[in-house]
Amino acid sequence: MPRNPMLDIITRTLRSPRLARPVVGHELRGPMIQLTGDRTDWVATVPQLAEALHTALYGRPSDTPDTRSPLAQAEDAKRARSLGGELDALMSAGVALTSAPWYPTRAGDLVHVHYEPAGMLPAFGETYAVEPRDGFPNSLQLCLIGHTTPDDSMTGFFAPGPIEEPLYEAWFEAGPQRLTIVRDGRVVHDGAAPRPRPAGVMLKALGETNAEAERYLELGDPAAALARLRSVTSLPPCGAPGVMPEQADCARWKNHGGAHSPDADYVDPPHECPALPEQLHAVVTIGAKVQGIHFAGLYEEREAAVDQATGFASFSEELIERYVKPAPGLPDEMVLELPGENAHAAFGVQLVAVVPLKVLPDPREYEAWAEEGRATCEEYDPDYGKDLDDEDDRDDDEDGGE
Repeated sequence: MPRNPMLDIITRTLRSPRLARPVVGHELRGPMIQLTGDRTDWVATVPQLAEALHTALYGRPSDTPDTRSPLAQAEDAKRARSLGGELDALMSAGVALTSAPWYPTRAGDLVHVHYEPAGMLPAFGETYAVEPRDGFPNSLQLCLIGHTTPDDSMTGFFAPGPIEEPLYEAWFEAGPQRLTIVRDGRVVHDGAAPRPRPAGVMLKALGETNAEAERYLELGDPAAALARLRSVTSLPPCGAPGVMPEQADCARWKNHGGAHSPDADYVDPPHECPALPEQLHAVVTIGAKVQGIHFAGLYEEREAAVDQATGFASFSEELIERYVKPAPGLPDEMVLELPGENAHAAFGVQLVAVVPLKVLPDPREYEAWAEEGRATCEEYDPDYGKDLDDEDDRDDDEDGGE
């Protein structure tokens, strides 16, 4: 059984002489851990041991907050082949946005983005106003209203923003720590202020995402399920106004396909599972020594199967009619008779046959249907049939007596 590399790292760390520190001064204030073994003998405090293990597994711990944007964190985790780190960066940022007390963005909000110095470019900022989006009911957009850099080409990248939430791009690409949001003259989000990291946000968001995607799949709307998997939050409603004044707005998910509907669970077009064909055609070959049957392919159309079979030099429609026949008494089944060894060829393939196979229903479905019928019958009076039999017997006696 292969060893866990994490356990190997922990073992090497515990055996490292770096933990052999003198127990003096402030170290006596905390709980002590002592390890004595064949290869090491040390005494350390609990924080010392925790720091040593963290450094060995994840690098030296730092109290400095991560100033990278969520997108940069996810890209770094992706380059390091850490799927968990990538999901944590994106989902944590998404949950932090949607769980903020000021979310969602409102018309009239002011969004200021701060940029750190980069090369010859000094630090600067730009300010966006949140305004209604033309042509999209109930949607907002970012409009650049000012900046502090003389180079206009370096500004306005976050306008107008995604239709779902205009703040998404700025939140994920610049980072929440570089945003300041003002609403009604008050700062509702100060990116420079330290904020505690919510615990377990990745697992919570992942569970909600899976549950909602599963619900969309059960409704038969795979497009909505895919959109939910790609979104960090629940899909907002479409909100398109009804055709008639008395008709409610569309409650389906935004950017859906098909018709609008006030029913959030409406799917257009209705999902239909692909049906199996009624019959398939198998291409089989038999060698000169008749030691086995080789299945060369399975096709829905007979013409396609014949085209595959004609690639063999020994193919002949006459041989198919001679060796492929319906099973006696079983019209839904076929029999492939084997020719004698070397009957049609001394080597290689001597027979190529196209065998039609009817697709039969799953017998388990019939058993489930029968079980459902028996369960339904149990709801009726078990003496119902007996009463009818007794009446029939009495009628026969009366007829015989006459």
